[in-house]
Amino acid sequence: MYEKIFSLCVLLLLTPSSALADLTGKWDANDGGAYYLRQIGNQLHWYGERFPTHTRWSNVFQGNINGNRIEGSWADVPKGHASGSGTLKLEIRENGNVLVALQKTGGFGGSRWTRVGYNSIPSTPPMPAPAALNEDCVGFNPDSTEVRRINGRWKIVDGSHWLFDFSNKENEARKALQIIRHYRMNKSCFVSRPHPDFEYLTRDGNAPAGPMAGEDCIAFNPHTAQAGNINGRWKIVDGSHALFDFGNKEQDARKALSVIRHYGFNQSCFVGRPGASFRYLRK
Repeated sequence: MYEKIFSLCVLLLLTPSSALADLTGKWDANDGGAYYLRQIGNQLHWYGERFPTHTRWSNVFQGNINGNRIEGSWADVPKGHASGSGTLKLEIRENGNVLVALQKTGGFGGSRWTRVGYNSIPSTPPMPAPAALNEDCVGFNPDSTEVRRINGRWKIVDGSHWLFDFSNKENEARKALQIIRHYRMNKSCFVSRPHPDFEYLTRDGNAPAGPMAGEDCIAFNPHTAQAGNINGRWKIVDGSHALFDFGNKEQDARKALSVIRHYGFNQSCFVGRPGASFRYLRK
């Protein structure tokens, strides 16, 4: 009798906890993506994508399951436009129906996966919407703005007020002025001055709405964009794509995300890449 009980205990100890729930199936994640998981023994494979057609990003993962932990590597694949890669350390929760990221590298955006059809227990209550943005903005007149060379540097100015500095890049200064006038932008706003990590422009208190011919823009979803700590740096990401980097400034990252959602910005645009001399957001 005791030998049978001892054998059963040994069997339970040697059996991986993940065997209690096969992870194979379709999962949704908090990066807005759909993930297709296949578990083979103690190995986990997946394919994830933002949209089935015209997808913004798509990635694959391969990892090993050890108890309730999964460790492996991910990489974006060419169906999408992103090209990141890195490692993930995940934890299996809620009887194999939820996966939570414990560690991420490479700028991976998702942090929580839920098996389709499972009513997950929220890990944290939703953050309340801020009562007010308390914006830091400077108004200007798009009709009186101009490009001017001052002390050897090309700038966009409104009268005696310097708005934007382009160093020796005259063509980029003139392109930026064309954009400002096209969208009738009349406020330049900042999160945390001096040396802001995030700047945006508005038109009469609203988001500029496009498009404009010849723009260089990257689309994103303001509803699935998140602020998170990735490898010790606070960033705003949409899926596996990092949009803005705030270093160690968590509050600035969260404030900028509130701004994005408030205005419904869904395009991040540039003049001059890499090393853009002018960035703006629009719908």
